[in-house]
Amino acid sequence: MPGHPIATGRYPGGQPRDGDLVAMPGRARYLVLAGATASAGSSLAAAPLSRILWLLGGLVCAAPMLARMARQRAAIAPAWRLVGAGLAVRLASDLACMIEDLTHQGDVPLPSWDDEVGYLLSYALLAAGLIGAAGGRARTALLDASIVAAGVAIIDWMALVHPFLHHHAIGQLALGHALMYPICDLVLFAAAVRVLFTGAVRNRANLLVLAAVGLLLAANTISFAHAAHGGHRSVALLDNALWLCSYIAFGLAGLHPRLFGERHAEPDEPRGAVSTRRILLFGAATLLGPTATVIRLARAHGALAPGEWRHLVVPAILTGLLSVLLVARLGGLARLAQRRLAELDEHGRRLSVALLERESLEHQLRHGALHDPVTGLANRALLTQRMEWALARPDARHRHALLLLDVDRFTDVNDAHGIGFGDEALIALAYRLRTLAAPGDTLARIGGDEFALFVEHGTGDPAQAREQAEQLAELLRAEVKAPLKVGGRVVHLSCSIGLVHIDGHDPREAMADAELALRAAKRGGRDRVSRYKAELRIAREAFTRISAGLRHAVERGELAVHYQPVVELPSGRVVAVEALLRWTPASGPVPPDEFIPVAEETGLILPIGAWVLERACRDARACRDARAWYERHGTSVTVNVSVRQLAEPGFADEVLAVLECTGLPADALVLEITESVFAGDADALPVALDRLRGHGIRIAIDDFGTGYSSLSYLHQLPVDILKIDRSFVPAEPGGDHSFTLAVLQLGSSRSLPAIAEGIETAEQAELLHALGCRLAQGYHFAKPGPAAQVEAAFARLNPAPAG
Repeated sequence: MPGHPIATGRYPGGQPRDGDLVAMPGRARYLVLAGATASAGSSLAAAPLSRILWLLGGLVCAAPMLARMARQRAAIAPAWRLVGAGLAVRLASDLACMIEDLTHQGDVPLPSWDDEVGYLLSYALLAAGLIGAAGGRARTALLDASIVAAGVAIIDWMALVHPFLHHHAIGQLALGHALMYPICDLVLFAAAVRVLFTGAVRNRANLLVLAAVGLLLAANTISFAHAAHGGHRSVALLDNALWLCSYIAFGLAGLHPRLFGERHAEPDEPRGAVSTRRILLFGAATLLGPTATVIRLARAHGALAPGEWRHLVVPAILTGLLSVLLVARLGGLARLAQRRLAELDEHGRRLSVALLERESLEHQLRHGALHDPVTGLANRALLTQRMEWALARPDARHRHALLLLDVDRFTDVNDAHGIGFGDEALIALAYRLRTLAAPGDTLARIGGDEFALFVEHGTGDPAQAREQAEQLAELLRAEVKAPLKVGGRVVHLSCSIGLVHIDGHDPREAMADAELALRAAKRGGRDRVSRYKAELRIAREAFTRISAGLRHAVERGELAVHYQPVVELPSGRVVAVEALLRWTPASGPVPPDEFIPVAEETGLILPIGAWVLERACRDARACRDARAWYERHGTSVTVNVSVRQLAEPGFADEVLAVLECTGLPADALVLEITESVFAGDADALPVALDRLRGHGIRIAIDDFGTGYSSLSYLHQLPVDILKIDRSFVPAEPGGDHSFTLAVLQLGSSRSLPAIAEGIETAEQAELLHALGCRLAQGYHFAKPGPAAQVEAAFARLNPAPAG
């Protein structure tokens, strides 16, 4: 019901989304109710009351929007504040229009001040606000909105403007004034569509503002159509109701929980892209011009009155403009496609580079997982794979061989020159070994200084293949022994090699057999090749069985200490006893020469040796209230000590603690060690032995003459007793006794008593006595036995003192 004589517009480009009104506060219901009441009252009442009720309803409905702008002005974007200002100016124009209409009693002069100033200013403010609300980056949205507006402009001309010009004869000034409103509506429509195509509509309050603008344009369109074609009162009531609904939408935007003007997201489509809905809209806009022209011609039945063709010029111009806009839009899409194609090409290039880098990295990872990082040789995993592939071929395993090579005492190289030099030595050694391996063989580093060579002999004769593998093993050993130049130094190395001719399918069994052969080469003195034999596996199984049994032998009570007397040859008296360990599991007794080496190698000799020492001291001492062997007969107890025990830092403390616990005097204990222990570190042992000797404990060298004995050792080491090995004890009077005599004379010169072991006959005892040996032990005097049997030997050989 605004007072300007002509207003034109269009239907809104979209309706509010579902749920917008449901989410509004409860006050919105009263706002809608007020608007509906005002609309009903204005339609039923007579003028001028209807005009007053309508304007009051509009003011009430738009009041929340204006009030919110006043309260939250700083929080609202400037562009949206222009939209609110446009609303306020329009309401003021409606009020001025009503006053002029009442003043002139319906005969309002044209143009009036509210038309020229009020409504046109409101259009300018609304359009400027919507243009600013879309943002400066929405150039694509502007082009799209122009396309849609051009299509609508054709409809406006054909359906509204042209009929208006055809039926109304008015002056040039009034005509220009009348056409100003449809042009403003078209600009406002384009600005609203542009905002609709941007992310501003993600805010429901913004969408309500756009809906209000759409209702305003729809009311203007109906009003213009009414003025162009004439109409009934129902048409006037409809545009009045739509104007009032526009104010209601503005008011709902003011009541919305969110503040209108906020931008929360960008459009769904990438910048410059076109959605399916927008494409359909473009298509519809493009067809509007030709469709309207065809309809116009159809109405004229193919014949136009003179001068009518000039009325088709404007649709033609608009259609041409629409085509130009569409071409520009398509050009933009083409440029976008080219950029995307260039981006895809660049992405593809980067992806190709990334794939190549990934492939290279995967290759490096695979190589690192299957190769030794120091020498570059295969590692154990790759060696196992190659063996599995080769052994999986039928009848091929009998022609293959596996060699395990361990560098002897390579830790000495690392200790002398550092680990870095040791790695360089391994690299140089690996290069040498690689020159001896055939192209089909696999050379691997499987440990710190341990290498493996898997030899494949194809389809040759198995016997010939075995011979070639053994020759290759000797070549490898000789190659390692050759002087190795590393940097500015020359290193001399040797190696032990275990060789196995593969007869099975399992690489793990072959590796285990080769390790047994390598261990045999090390035990044999190193720097040699040892071939796998079935006896090695049998011995290893026995080793495993014995070590498993020894772990629980003490707690099961399977260990016992037997004693063998040491006799003074001139008098026949027992002057000492040697403690000898015996093991009798449930399966039967195990000889000491079988389980003692196992205990040494596994380290079980440490707890077992500690148990033997304490047991022997307790048996020798008996108890504190009874007369022990030492107190009754002056005898001492000799306990064998292993290399592993002597290497323990707290060994001396452990021995002294046992003596204190059992109460055995220190001079009643003799620790018996083999002379081979001095070969490893002859300088470190005297410290511990000197400390024990300082407390009165004596040290005996067992099996003297069989290993590393020399005058220098006897001079350097704290030794109290020599024990002559049974292999040097004369068996009969007519034999060669020079070595035995030399040992006895050596001991006498150093004031070291000598004990001859393994005396079996009286003749041997007499001969040793004649050579000057005073002490002996053996089966001739007594066999080893438990403590009770030793008591019997004391009773027989050491008569009780008189009195």
